Amino acid sequence: MIQLHSPEQLTKAIIKARAVKPFVRINCFGSYTVTNKATGATYTVECLKQGGRRFAHCSCKAGMRAIPCFQLAAALSAHIQLATQLAEADNYLADLYDPRD
Repeated sequence: MIQLHSPEQLTKAIIKARAVKPFVRINCFGSYTVTNKATGATYTVECLKQGGRRFAHCSCKAGMRAIPCFQLAAALSAHIQLATQLAEADNYLADLYDPRD
């Protein structure tokens, strides 16, 4: 499990993810399957928030040693996009169904 402090700690992983361009499948919010298209290797990445702190875990060898990997970087990108979409949808629905109107 890796505690996520800043994007800077993922710099190398982000660069490799951009080069490798893995396929990320959303299992559910916070759970992702990442496939390396070149090798076919598939890993599971979990993202969670506890006590205001953010954590992530990848099932690859690097992830098992708490080293940020490209699969983690790719899944986090999808996670952030999904979280943003869900927050926007929530705000939109709140505006539509405001009980004060």
